Formats: sequence, structure tokens, C-alpha cells
Amino acid sequence: MTSMRCPLDAKSAFVHLALFLVLATSGLVPADTNAEENFQLLYIYSPDCGACMQFDRDIAPIYPKTDEAERLPITKILFTDWQAGREPLTECASAPVVGTPTFIELKNCMELDRITGYSHAELFWLGLRRMINRIESGG
Repeated sequence: MTSMRCPLDAKSAFVHLALFLVLATSGLVPADTNAEENFQLLYIYSPDCGACMQFDRDIAPIYPKTDEAERLPITKILFTDWQAGREPLTECASAPVVGTPTFIELKNCMELDRITGYSHAELFWLGLRRMINRIESGG
């Protein structure tokens, strides 16, 4: 597998953030937007990945029914689409994704945390709890 460089450097990420702040203070973006609405969990997977298949059996069917899904909605993205830049979220400021599964917590298109790999449901829920705690503490 080849690694992918983040398409946004620090200067570009700063420009995106500054533009968002200008829009928010100008009234073009509601200033009272709920911070939780800007959080999301990216699930980058490969169809031939054994750990991804296990996650899809263990967690994927129940995740949408959980309180965690309300706070951190999940978006499933094919690894090859991520690598090729066919997914708009690849432009978010995040470290390269080099393997699957990778779960990336984003807030306003900036990576806050990630879980790399999947071996057991309990470990996933523990990592997810860490991410949810960040949301509940104000990000």
C-alpha cells in the first residue's frame, strides 16, 4: 500500500478555519451552530480487510441505534476512494491513512483523534468513549 499525503498543509488549514470564522461572524453561517453537529466519525475500510469484515459483523449493525451514533455519526468510506481523493473529506486536515480499518474523529474538517485497526468490540467502544468524552467536554 502507498501512503497518502494530507492535501491540506498547515497554511491551507488555517485559511479554511479563518474563512469559517469570518462567515460565522458575518451571519452567513449561524453562530449558534451546535458543536456536536460538526463532529463525525469516518470509517475507512477495504472490502477484503478481515478486520473490517469483523467490524461490519460486530459493530456496524448496532452502531446507528446507539447514543454514540447521535453524537458521532459514522461515514463509511472505501479506502481506494480515500487514496484517490474521490471522497471530499480527504481534503480535511488529517494524517495519512495507511491501513484499514481506520476510524477518524473529525470536528469542522479537522482530525481530533483516530482508532487504527479493529480486533475486538470492547476495544472499539473504549476508543469511541474517549472520542465521545471529548465532545461532551466541549471538544
